[in-house]
Amino acid sequence: MTTWQYTTAQFVTRGLGDDSGATDLEAAMNQLGADGWELVSSTVYNNHEAGQDVLLLVFKRPAA
Repeated sequence: MTTWQYTTAQFVTRGLGDDSGATDLEAAMNQLGADGWELVSSTVYNNHEAGQDVLLLVFKRPAA
């Protein structure tokens, strides 16, 4: 049976149409992919205290 290792990455946005951090997001996702991580989930939530939207990404890879 395969066991999994998980990690998350978060990126602050100004909303769903905000692509100002797209280059940073793409670079981070490419690095995680190169390290063997596979994206399994994504969601956007609002951090009310900071007044920001946050993109939360969940990745997995087989445990060593």
